[in-house]
Amino acid sequence: MGNKPAADVGPRSPSSLETEQFIGPQSPRYDAGCQVMSHFDIFSSQTYTIMGAINHIYVGIDVSKEELVTAYRDCGKWQKGKLPNDSAAIADWLWTVGAPGKHFVLEATGPYSERLVHELGRIGAVFSLVNPQQSRAMSRVLLKTNKTDDQDAQTLSLLGEKLDIKTFAMPDPMHKKRKEAFSAIASLQKQEQQLRNQLHAFGYRVEPNPVAVKALQEVLAAVQHGIAELEKELTPDQDAEDARRCVERISSIRGVGKATAEVFVALFGDLRDFGSAKQLAKFVGLAPREFSSGKSVRARACITKKGNSKLRALLFNCARSAMRYNQKCKELYDRLIAKGKNGKVALTAVMHKLLRQIFGVARSGMNFDSNFQKPIQKVV
Repeated sequence: MGNKPAADVGPRSPSSLETEQFIGPQSPRYDAGCQVMSHFDIFSSQTYTIMGAINHIYVGIDVSKEELVTAYRDCGKWQKGKLPNDSAAIADWLWTVGAPGKHFVLEATGPYSERLVHELGRIGAVFSLVNPQQSRAMSRVLLKTNKTDDQDAQTLSLLGEKLDIKTFAMPDPMHKKRKEAFSAIASLQKQEQQLRNQLHAFGYRVEPNPVAVKALQEVLAAVQHGIAELEKELTPDQDAEDARRCVERISSIRGVGKATAEVFVALFGDLRDFGSAKQLAKFVGLAPREFSSGKSVRARACITKKGNSKLRALLFNCARSAMRYNQKCKELYDRLIAKGKNGKVALTAVMHKLLRQIFGVARSGMNFDSNFQKPIQKVV
């Protein structure tokens, strides 16, 4: 008997057709040392190892309404492909490529990526949701001149390789439900204001069409009923004891009402996903922003205004109350006004202060204490 042909020894490399259909990958992302690494069996939990370290293949996935474009590096060569943005197609693709040994990287694109996130979470895959600004910045770092779906998928794959990105944890179903309710409330409240403005305008018309007025009034009543029903969804259920206690702790802060506390718990839970109050402030859009260089570039300092504008509006209303009744916030406001700061600037600082207090009570598990003093750490 002669020797076996080389093509029959071990796992074979995927053909061009198989690559397009995502049969693979069969080798790791590293350019150097591909020959000395163990191959990956898609039907086992074996991962690539080199000198005892566990390595992942980073699969970048660009998400759009109709399709998903994916890319990963296989021994220095890019393997690309496409599949429909459909739950069944995604499930088949994930079964084909296998989840062990891979780290999927995609942008947070709202509802378009939800099917993919659901399927990845269902099989327990390791994946990360990155801010679109991160991928755009990575593309600029790589000096890319083209903007295509293939290029975006490659950028996401490289982002996973080069940066220490956080693994996404699937949210609790009730948390997801309350978050969607808040999003719907924000949309309906915009419609409510538009309908109020239209009815206000009709009030100044001479002999307005009664059918048009009645139609607007009926739609407004339906929208208001929908808002009332959705607001009930923000209130934690009786069995959600941890969420209810967190709402009570946040609402113990002078100036923060129960409705605002329920919104925070609906969006962020107990804030465990934030490592510090600074991270929360940056996420909400209340972090200060400075843009300066040398002596010539001195842009006006401001807040970033990233994140949810509805949440900042709630904090603004809370700050108006806290500047009078919350001792710490009142002292901060008065101190800034005494320094000649604008009233809105001082009020924004109070919003930031309130946000830090919310983070403190949510993470500490204790109610708000206006006399609390942070221990002074001695520098040795």
